[in-house]
Amino acid sequence: MKKTSQARKIREHRGTGTGVNYKPWIYTGEFGSKGTTSNPIDWKTGRQIQLLSQGETIVWYLLRWDDNNLDIREQFPLELEQTMQIAKNYGIKHPADRQGNPIVMTTDFLVTRVNGEIALSVKSSLEGFKSKKRLIEKAYIEKMYWEKHGVPFRLLTKEEMNQAMADNIRNVVAFYDAEYLPDEISLLKKLISRKLISVDMTKPLNFRDLLHKYRGELRRWLK
Repeated sequence: MKKTSQARKIREHRGTGTGVNYKPWIYTGEFGSKGTTSNPIDWKTGRQIQLLSQGETIVWYLLRWDDNNLDIREQFPLELEQTMQIAKNYGIKHPADRQGNPIVMTTDFLVTRVNGEIALSVKSSLEGFKSKKRLIEKAYIEKMYWEKHGVPFRLLTKEEMNQAMADNIRNVVAFYDAEYLPDEISLLKKLISRKLISVDMTKPLNFRDLLHKYRGELRRWLK
């Protein structure tokens, strides 16, 4: 699919809004490697999320599960003039298109928490990141940009992520708004997703064992 021009993105107000009205700078349909992208629906707002890698998908589920995170804006654009100035100050080549025109940089996630904001960049592995000078340079521009705005910036790698927890979250939130619940396990997942039943989400969930444990609780909800 043809990439959307920066001028069009500006006209479409990409990178603006919050919550359900937020418009990311990049959409998965504009991304080259579609095999790693995903578009989950935010069960809290109903907005379709634009995630460009498996790592971003894992991080997004973990972030969204945390009620201390009030809003999560993915593919958040950085102001071009500022990143160009930072690149110039530190002697770093600014990202550009094939014609050499500077392009808008993005941060994977800008998270609004109850106590402030944090900007997050997701990498596949720390070793892979450290071995590529260009990745380090671009991350440094991001870091300096967010420092200028008084926002903490952090790199996250897949090694740090709890895949089992992300899988559990993905599994249960599919029933968050479900009206048709064909069995007790479906109801159990809905109650877990709404945090009406509290379980250890950090380890793979055995729903049949949980069903036995919480059967009395489920009967109360079925009345």
